[in-house]
Amino acid sequence: MQRTLLAGLALALLLSGCATYSDSFGVIQHNLAAQQYDDALKSIEKQSGSKTDRVLYLLNKGMVLRMKRDFVGSNQALEAAKDEMERLYAASVSEHTLSFLVNDATVSYGGEDYEQVLVHLYMALNFLELGQPGEARVEAMQVDAKLREIGEKVSGNKFTEDALSRYLTGLIFEELGEWSDAMISYREAYEAYKKYQANYGTAMPEMLKYDLLRLSKRQGLKDEERQYRNAFGIALPPATNDAVKQGELVFILNNGLAPIKRESAVTAIDPASGILVRIATPYYESRPNNVAGARISVAGKETTTELMENLDAIARQSLNSHMGAIVARSIARAVTKTATIRAASRSNDRNNNAAVAGLLGELAMQVTAVATERADTRSWLTLPANIQMARLPLPPGTYTITVELLDANGQIVAARNYPGVVITEARKTYLTQHWTPAIQPSTARR
Repeated sequence: MQRTLLAGLALALLLSGCATYSDSFGVIQHNLAAQQYDDALKSIEKQSGSKTDRVLYLLNKGMVLRMKRDFVGSNQALEAAKDEMERLYAASVSEHTLSFLVNDATVSYGGEDYEQVLVHLYMALNFLELGQPGEARVEAMQVDAKLREIGEKVSGNKFTEDALSRYLTGLIFEELGEWSDAMISYREAYEAYKKYQANYGTAMPEMLKYDLLRLSKRQGLKDEERQYRNAFGIALPPATNDAVKQGELVFILNNGLAPIKRESAVTAIDPASGILVRIATPYYESRPNNVAGARISVAGKETTTELMENLDAIARQSLNSHMGAIVARSIARAVTKTATIRAASRSNDRNNNAAVAGLLGELAMQVTAVATERADTRSWLTLPANIQMARLPLPPGTYTITVELLDANGQIVAARNYPGVVITEARKTYLTQHWTPAIQPSTARR
């Protein structure tokens, strides 16, 4: 009876709760939606002192700096995050021991598998917007090694390829005149998007289909060209004399925010011992977004974006592939904590003179055991929910680019002009935009 009462008291104390990592992001999301990037950076800077969350601090700082178009500063932060990720790859035994005794969030965060790839992708995009395709090429090439590492690490992990990184690598090689390597990258993107269709429901982008046709024809790969033409049911448009003199606008929309991790917990009294136990695991919650795509208009021409990467779906599948291990660790901790409390209780029972102190000590142990069992809700929260792309060939010149963000019905949600965008002959000009929707009152969390 006394132990049951203790368990009830412990549960009451637990319900007073403590915030998880993801609960602290509301202010930053509000700043991003209002495009108050300096204010968002001030909030992020408050996290700079955390040793265990240093990677997240650097990743979020790097993303917000690129939102305000400070690509040099963004790459400095992302490079530091990348170095820290590599340092943590062989995590210390002491940290893993602490995670077994307390919870998974006590380990220094080294990034989810897909996050470790995307840091290279965003550094490459920063270099491309700075007009440095050679440096972007270096980052893109590092993706291959990272993906091989991920494929060997987690059995059953569906994220063993990053289609957008492969495709971007092809664009970079093509601009540098490395045609054979560009063709290889487009082939790899083709195979990756086949997996994306099965795993995440992401369709093969139309622009990739035309790139495969165009490059196979340019390289004289007649059988391969015929294969793609039959598979896609399309043909290349007739070539024009002006085509080789044109440049190209490559627009990338970072749409919405990636899903946020929340905690799901089951707290119950163990009937055999009367001890309160708790199992806590993370799950992803999608964040509302009112933008489905974008329309890009320039000099009387227009095009719309295509979905290239569904990070919402990728994040969920990545967590699913790790969930078995997460649940196993949580159960093992509950068993260990229960055994420790039972041992202390038996010791108290043998010492009747310390009954009251023993009961209070057992209460303290139960409160501590339950309150410290928290899910790890950390993730790169400034990533977009999805990444879209549009490409538009243009004659050399200086243009004003109009971007209209559209909802699912094709209605304009927001519009923005980018004046003074320079298109250079036979070169690609990259332009990216981040969209963060306002937090709706019904979904906001304190």
